[in-house]
Amino acid sequence: MSIQYIIDADGKKVAVIVSLEEWEYLQAKLREYGEELSPEEIAASEAAWEDYLSGKTRPLAQVIKEQLHDRED
Repeated sequence: MSIQYIIDADGKKVAVIVSLEEWEYLQAKLREYGEELSPEEIAASEAAWEDYLSGKTRPLAQVIKEQLHDRED
């Protein structure tokens, strides 16, 4: 799988280019998952994606570090 990113003047990834073959595969998977998810799950996934796009999420490494710090064992 070959992925290319388009980066803006600030170095932020703003777009991605995938091969047509990969795009068709991803679209097929999306349709497959769409048939398995409830409307509520789809809405939650879309909301999470919007949070990610708007920068409201935290890096996984930060979340793991916080979880490990809060452990009592």
